[in-house]
Amino acid sequence: MPAPADPASSFAPRYARWLARRAPWILGVAAVVLLGGAWLTATRLPVRADLSHLLPDDAPAVRDLHRIEQRVVDQDAVFVLVRTGDPAARATTAAELAAAIRRISPELVSRVEDDDAETRAYLRDHAHLFVPLADLERARDALAAAIERGKLAANPLYVSLDDDDDAAAAAAERATLDDLVAQRRDALARLDRSGLISDDGTLQLLIVRTAFAKTDAARGEQLMDALVSVRAEVMARPGHDGVEVGLCAGVATTVAEHHALVRGMLLSSLITVVLVALALWLYLRSLRLLAALGTTLTIGTVASFGVAAVTVGHLNAATAFLGAIIAGNGVNYGILLLGRYVEERRRRDAVAAMGVALAEGARPTLVASLGAAIAYGSLAATSFRGFADFAVIGGVGMVLCWIASFTVLPAAILRLAPDAAAAPRGSGLGAAMARVLGFRRPWRVCAVALLLAGGAGWVGWRFVAGDPFEYDARRLQSAGAEAREIARWRAISDAAFGRGLAGQTFIAVDAPAQVPQVIEALRRVDAGLPEDARRIGTVRSVLDVVPPGQPARLAALRELQAMLDDAPLDDLDPSLRAAIDELRPPAELAEVTVDDLPPGIAERLRERDGRVGLIVGVRPAAGLDDWDGRDIIRFAGAVRRVELPGGTTLTTSGPAVIYADILVTIRGDAPVVLAWAGGLLVVMVLGLVGLNRRAVAVLVSTALGTVGMVAVCALLGLRVTFLDFVALPITLGLGVDYAINVVHRHHRDGGGDPASALRTSGAAVFLCSLTTIIGYGSLLVADNQAIRGFGAASLIGELCCLATALIVAPAILGARLAPVDDVLASDSLAGHSLVGL
Repeated sequence: MPAPADPASSFAPRYARWLARRAPWILGVAAVVLLGGAWLTATRLPVRADLSHLLPDDAPAVRDLHRIEQRVVDQDAVFVLVRTGDPAARATTAAELAAAIRRISPELVSRVEDDDAETRAYLRDHAHLFVPLADLERARDALAAAIERGKLAANPLYVSLDDDDDAAAAAAERATLDDLVAQRRDALARLDRSGLISDDGTLQLLIVRTAFAKTDAARGEQLMDALVSVRAEVMARPGHDGVEVGLCAGVATTVAEHHALVRGMLLSSLITVVLVALALWLYLRSLRLLAALGTTLTIGTVASFGVAAVTVGHLNAATAFLGAIIAGNGVNYGILLLGRYVEERRRRDAVAAMGVALAEGARPTLVASLGAAIAYGSLAATSFRGFADFAVIGGVGMVLCWIASFTVLPAAILRLAPDAAAAPRGSGLGAAMARVLGFRRPWRVCAVALLLAGGAGWVGWRFVAGDPFEYDARRLQSAGAEAREIARWRAISDAAFGRGLAGQTFIAVDAPAQVPQVIEALRRVDAGLPEDARRIGTVRSVLDVVPPGQPARLAALRELQAMLDDAPLDDLDPSLRAAIDELRPPAELAEVTVDDLPPGIAERLRERDGRVGLIVGVRPAAGLDDWDGRDIIRFAGAVRRVELPGGTTLTTSGPAVIYADILVTIRGDAPVVLAWAGGLLVVMVLGLVGLNRRAVAVLVSTALGTVGMVAVCALLGLRVTFLDFVALPITLGLGVDYAINVVHRHHRDGGGDPASALRTSGAAVFLCSLTTIIGYGSLLVADNQAIRGFGAASLIGELCCLATALIVAPAILGARLAPVDDVLASDSLAGHSLVGL
């Protein structure tokens, strides 16, 4: 194959001369872009850790969540737990904490619950109204029979003809009455003790209700800072030795996850900057070239986030760490351009060397940039907002980094470092790679690669067929010290007070009559199912304090009251009279409504517009695991749509439904994303390269690298989360990136020994991969386990694609098989590529 024409005769030299003349203007515009992007990022791009931001705003669960947030006053909560072996010290500490928390700004705290005495007093006063109607009827019938039997026993003229039957009936009636008395005593005994104090008296719960939306990270930070200050202030006073105070749930968890994201984002960015700068300096050995490349990369990355501030508007759990990824991938274009420039600079003047570097570097890096943009952009083919945002920021970032590499970087070099002509240190590395990887029998390499691909494909297929997704929600959260401490106190709270205090799924209705209908509909969901198959747990509503069916209960109570008033109780057995006295209804019976609720109870049920009791809270059944995604999906499926009489359908929202939607969306959209990414990359490579050996080398090495990544992840037990799934399409883009540069240099060198491509471009490709490895590796230090999982999966994909690009692609280029060569060389298929590599 003849060598391509001298690139110095192309458009590139004229462009290089134009860059040299306009360098000050170009650098000035770049500075403006950098400052503008930095300002937009700092002021218009908040980080939001809440999972609801991973779904589109028009998703039913998100839409309903926002609708509920607009209705309720208490948006979220923080649990403050006081623990000590001294009940008196516990009570004193809790009282001081509650008083101090109530002094926090009302913009942060709507109310503090430190005692449920008002609720307990209300329930005690109206206890008879909460007795199930069936129990009231049982009491009425048992008492009537017992009174009648007592009357007969007191009559000296009465003679029983069947003493055994009478004794059995009396025993049954008495057992019924004793059971009802025991139930009443147990219920009243529970009301004697605060529900916010543990059974052993060593733990007390304070519930701090917030006045702001749970997605408001700024106010969440302010509230947590205020609570930490209050805790320190109270604990510094005398008399609190041996008392522990912990914070958990709600805002505490959200803020901890937000801290983990921000901390991980900053730390990974810092590690990436330092290590990439060190690697580039060792390769370039020129501070001026390093400064030019670093400035260019910073402009491209910051501009990407500036665009994100305008288009996306925020960062979420899937995009918060993209700075390290964009930098690690986007630097590749500048490295390849610089490597070629320094190589040519030893033979030509600065402008001419830049012209050659631009001519030879623009096309393969453009293909690589488009490949990366396609890989990111394929994520937009899903309804999952986390992927769509990732697609926008990552895809735009790759394009902007390429543009900056071929405008700002050459202008900076020609202006600031035109005499940087030292050979890069990678020249020795390239020679070593050519000796080690320049196999003499490339078909053997291809055969071995085919065998490995078969094994990897089998492992990967079993992994995918066996459901590769991660369902343990604990593996998506932060594992940092702050999050672990919150989880510890949450476990203490759950053990003492149950899981039903936080994390409910909510159903909002528009009329009071719909509340009992919703509850009845929820009860029908599990009707007839065994205990371990049920999905619906505790249901909380206004009916807990304003019981339904009061007219029927009142009628039964009045009937019972009249019967007892007319009964000759003095003639009854004393123990029976005592039981009857306990079951006697109060003298004045009246129906209660929401207007009769004490202020403390009413406020908890009141909405922003003044309506009371139109929100129903639902918890999963006790047999379901709150952290198991499969159980969460089962629960969400049971409560997602509530059918009411008359054809009315209500939809629900809450953390469980949001998380279930994320899992279901990813499982459904994963094949779509991969199909788009793979299909578009194949079309791009064939369209730009043509159907020839070079295209085959690029596509095969990319496919093998991706299959190898899946197999290694399977062997290491790395499951797919909403985050590390992104690593798969990105790996496809990287595979094209590295392979296209190797085959392009082989083509430019005349199509001879493929080892020559490793000798000349292998070091640059390796350095490109090294910077990306650093970017992914930096994510392993993040507290958030989902980010760490993404870093690990992406690192595996990076190493696999690097290996196939440096081993498999050259082997395919060097292998010879006459029939295949004839087909690939035919005019009907070789096409004629759009770019003509």
